[in-house]
Amino acid sequence: MPLDHDQVTQAAWAALKARGAHDVALPTLLPAALVLELAGEDLRPRLYFASGPQGDELCLRADLTIPAALHYCQIATHDHQEVAWACEGKVFRAPKPGEDRPPEFTQIGLERFGDADTIAADVGVFVAAWEACQAAGLNKLHVRLCDGGLLPQIIAKAALRAPWGEALSEVANHASALRRVLDQACGNGPKREITALERKIVELDQARARSTVAEVLALAQFSLPGARQLSHVADRLSARARRALAPPLDGVTAQTLARLVAMRSQDTLEASLDELVALAHKLGVDLSVWREAWAERLKLIRQEAPIALDHAHFETLSPEAFDYYDGMAFDFSVDASFARPVATGGRYDTLVGVISGGRIQARAVGCVVRPARFGRY
Repeated sequence: MPLDHDQVTQAAWAALKARGAHDVALPTLLPAALVLELAGEDLRPRLYFASGPQGDELCLRADLTIPAALHYCQIATHDHQEVAWACEGKVFRAPKPGEDRPPEFTQIGLERFGDADTIAADVGVFVAAWEACQAAGLNKLHVRLCDGGLLPQIIAKAALRAPWGEALSEVANHASALRRVLDQACGNGPKREITALERKIVELDQARARSTVAEVLALAQFSLPGARQLSHVADRLSARARRALAPPLDGVTAQTLARLVAMRSQDTLEASLDELVALAHKLGVDLSVWREAWAERLKLIRQEAPIALDHAHFETLSPEAFDYYDGMAFDFSVDASFARPVATGGRYDTLVGVISGGRIQARAVGCVVRPARFGRY
C-alpha cells in the first residue's frame, strides 16, 4: 500500500535528522530590509509585509535559511560555533505570474553552521537532501550544480576597465541584475540617455554628489527617510551615469564574460570545470584551486550517493529566488526543466557576518526540501 503524503514527509524529515541535526524553532516575522538586502530586491514582489508596533517594516519568512542564520546570530557565543539544525515550518511567498500554487507551504531543511571542513559539510548537506528525496520515493532526479562564489571571484580578479569591474562586482551575486549590467557592459541594446541631474553629478566627488542630490530634492519638496537612503540614491544615480557614458568592454572580454554567465554544461561535470577554468584564464584568473575543490566534492558525492550525479549538469548561475549562496549550490528536480525543484541548497558563508554586523563569523551551508512538490501519494 502506497504511503500517504504525511508519511512521505515524515520519512524525508527523518532522513534529514539522521545527519545529526537537532530540532529548532525559527522566527516567522523578520525585518524586511534585512531580507531584501540578503535575498535581493527582486524578491520584493513575492514577499508579504507587515508593520511592527514601532512602525518598522516586517515580512513573513520566505525561506528557512535567513531565519536560521538570524537565530544563530542570536545564540552563538563565539565565532565558528558548530551547530546542525533540522528546520520545519511554513514559509510565505507570492506565486510567480501564471504559477498555480498556494502562497504558503511547508518546508523542511537542514542548516549547518561553523563546520571547519567546508567540502565535507557541502557534501554532507547535498547527500542529506538526496537521502530525504529518496526516502520520499523520488529515486530518479535531475541535479543542477552551481557555485555562487564563482563569478564574484572571477570579476574581482579580472581587472576589468572602469566602471564595469565595480558595477559587475556589486551585482555578482544577483542573477537578474548581473545579466542586465553585463548587457550594458557588452554594449547590447540601445544606449540609455542620462538625465540632467545625472550629468551634473557624474563628475563630482561622492560628498558633493550627495549634497547636490539633496538640494534638488529639497527644491522639489521631496524628502527621503534618513541620510542612508539619500546617499544610496545619489550613489546609484552617479553609478548609472558613469555606466551610460562609458565605452563598452572590448570584444574578447565581453564575449568571455557572456559565455561564463550563460554557461551550462553539455558534457561531463569534470569537462565543465575544465571549460570554466579555460574561460577564466582568458580573463587572467587562475581557477586551479577552485577546480580541485569541486573535483573533491564530486568524488565524495559519488562515494556516498553513487547514482546522485547520473543526471547532473553544471550552470554558472542558478535562477532560484535567493541570491545569498556564495559557494556550492544545487537543485533537485523530477524533470529537466527545473521549473519546480523539490530540493535546493548551498553554501552561504557571508550571511552570518552580514546579519550580525560582523560580531559573529561562521561558515554555513544548508538545504531545503519541499514536500508539496513530492507528488500525490
